[in-house]
Amino acid sequence: MTHSNVHSPLEDIKLALLENNPFSDHSVRHNHIWNYTITDVKSLNADASNAVLQALKQNQTTSIVVTAEYGTGKSHIISRLRHQLQTQGNTLFVYANQYGNLDQDIRHSFQKILANSLKELGHQEVKQWQELATAMVNHVLKVVNPQSNQYDPSSLVEKFQNASSKSISKKLEQFTRAFRKKIADKNPDIIKAIFWTLSSEQFPYAVSWLAGEEIAQYKANELRLPTQSQSFETVVETLDIISQYNQILICFDELDSQEFNELGFTKAQIVAGFIKELFENLTNGVILSVMLPAVWQDKIKKARLSWQKVSAYGEPLNLKFMDEESVVELVKLRLSQLYKETNLTPPYALYPFDETELRKLGKTKSETVRTVLTWCKEKLPQLLDKKENPPENKVQSAFDIEMQLEIDNYIDDNYSIADALLFGFRGLIGQTVERVLIQDVTESVKNKSAKDNYINFKIIGTEDGKEVKIGVAVLQYTGGNSLGAGLRRLTQPENFGIELTRSCLVRSKDRKMTPYIQNTYITPLIDKGGEYVELKEDELQPLIAIRSVYNKREVEYQLTKEEIEQFIAEKGAENLLGASNPLLQEILSDPSYIVPDDMIEEEQFDLGELSFEEDDASDEQDLADF
Repeated sequence: MTHSNVHSPLEDIKLALLENNPFSDHSVRHNHIWNYTITDVKSLNADASNAVLQALKQNQTTSIVVTAEYGTGKSHIISRLRHQLQTQGNTLFVYANQYGNLDQDIRHSFQKILANSLKELGHQEVKQWQELATAMVNHVLKVVNPQSNQYDPSSLVEKFQNASSKSISKKLEQFTRAFRKKIADKNPDIIKAIFWTLSSEQFPYAVSWLAGEEIAQYKANELRLPTQSQSFETVVETLDIISQYNQILICFDELDSQEFNELGFTKAQIVAGFIKELFENLTNGVILSVMLPAVWQDKIKKARLSWQKVSAYGEPLNLKFMDEESVVELVKLRLSQLYKETNLTPPYALYPFDETELRKLGKTKSETVRTVLTWCKEKLPQLLDKKENPPENKVQSAFDIEMQLEIDNYIDDNYSIADALLFGFRGLIGQTVERVLIQDVTESVKNKSAKDNYINFKIIGTEDGKEVKIGVAVLQYTGGNSLGAGLRRLTQPENFGIELTRSCLVRSKDRKMTPYIQNTYITPLIDKGGEYVELKEDELQPLIAIRSVYNKREVEYQLTKEEIEQFIAEKGAENLLGASNPLLQEILSDPSYIVPDDMIEEEQFDLGELSFEEDDASDEQDLADF
């Protein structure tokens, strides 16, 4: 190795390395896929990522499976593809790693996955939905007038941002009619909703509608859409529209957990069944799924779950272990990133590591990205003559990683929130919290031991010697129909075969409710001894994080159930877990919280003075002048 005579003071370099060990964080999380370019050794497993890119380039419609042992970089491949496609454009990217309630129709979960993926930034610093909508607008304008202006996405979004709500609404009606008559006779509501994503103000509501979520009636009136369109047909039509303008890459990740539904099918098997159906309805694009080799062989291929459709491309592409060159390149990349950020110049690029020692790691051809980074993380303090640290708590490290998740990805998901609460309460069975001795926590809330779509679980125990059965419902809905359906069960559980002594509504304070909802449901809920518990993100996040650690305990973190339980028992107070979590405490406490007045808002129905009568001649003239 070549040493430089001109380098920063070694004490400064050592301090920077010790304070910011560049090998500490080696997990690829959801936000890394979308917003952060991870340290990527592009030569490592380039054949796998190149196969996907080649299939897209050749406009193949296919499905590809990548198999890899733990830590060899399955999610790194997905991140590499996302950022490369974002740079080159022409391909929309969809990332699936949260599948919701496995007992419910995964097609509905995918509708949300598709909509939320396309609200991420695309090629030109606008949302992917807006890229699609711009292509559709330009197509309409070109058909109406071959000499018309053609817009780039950012300028078109700006044009809509500066227009009035009334003029936007009228123009989008015209675009929708013209698209259906001159380009493709697709569902007008889907077309219109895609166009609405060009409006910064209405973007979140249009995306919610495209995700199959119910939107408030007044907002549906503004957008001139039904309140909801939850169906696989909406997904298929949306993909058909996309295929006219873009390629699409749909990636399925985190399939290796042991979660399964009531029928005994694992997550991988459920997703594989859906991939078959999706593949049969996809006209232009590539489906990529990544998993452990054992999951592919035992859970899908041997189970004969139409594996030929899941991997239509052929046999799975298997990721390789690291070799000498890739080990050296990985360590060099991690170090150079830190040196650049701290504006320090090392004596040599690999300082303080010895290249010969690193190459020894690669010679075994059995090291993964993760094991190399772990080795470097532990070796670095020794090389800097620092006293050996006490062994780290593996659960704490995993928990800290999961705590970096973006809570916004979960705050609309009733199931994920309820699942985290359920996990938290199950860990409290046998304990007394807020004077309630918890004896059981069950998802079977109906008298016939059945589940309910709205009351998520029931806490059974005793309080001051009396039996309590507390029904908990997480209701983050913005639409009145779904919210009302859940609240009816909380206020009148006996009408639905549910036996409760107390009902508990869990909902964010920023989810406004109308006076009608308040008078019809909330007031009776409080009057009957029920409770509203405010869902606070800082109290929810630790519960989501520890649940995620538990789900990934074997594949991702090599932890046992007992180690996680011990961590909650010993470190719960400092991490807001177990009996120390304020959200769990509030659900069990005596009902006392009145719904804040600022959660109640007036219903809105004003559409303004707009005419939506069809007039082909008027439409064409207006669009020609756009």
